Amino acid sequence: MSTSRESSPVPPDEARTRIEQIADAALRRFARYGFKRSSMDDIAREASLAKATIYLHFKGKDDVFRAMIERFAAQIEARCAAVMAQPLPFPDKLAALMLAYFATGYAAFGDGEHLQELKALMASIALRELQALERIFTVTATALLAQSASSGEIALGSLEPIGIVETLVRAAIGAKMGTPPSLETYEARLRLAAAVAAQAVAKR
Repeated sequence: MSTSRESSPVPPDEARTRIEQIADAALRRFARYGFKRSSMDDIAREASLAKATIYLHFKGKDDVFRAMIERFAAQIEARCAAVMAQPLPFPDKLAALMLAYFATGYAAFGDGEHLQELKALMASIALRELQALERIFTVTATALLAQSASSGEIALGSLEPIGIVETLVRAAIGAKMGTPPSLETYEARLRLAAAVAAQAVAKR
């Protein structure tokens, strides 16, 4: 990972495992307590590691935060790829893709009291990682629409795949507005948005 120090004293595979362990612990810690209220000591305790081990791989908390976003993006990308590999009809695959991307993010971060702080940090110290994360759904969903249209499963007509994808992104954001919904309610809203989009491109 780009955030790890170049001269790690441990084997590459072990170093990667440690980095992932630290990144996962950081996500849990930041989601519960926020970035400012979390120290390197706190992250080390969350990861069940010595603080010195954290510093073998990261210079500071900003580096840990970037690794956290990078790790989370890799997990999301793997989930989306798994959906794309399933032999599902278009409406089901689109719904599954929405859940793999948006519901996974909601389950991890939700709309808790620290979300705004974390969003601001993503834009300031982890912009590259954030942009890579955001591209995952756009690229994957656009590919799904193009492939399904090419196979004749759906009919786009005058609709452009990117326009549909952008609308789905706005729908997913809007589905969280107001009183924060439960994960189950949010998932139901995502499925509905996917069903509406699938109906719009269904072959007549």
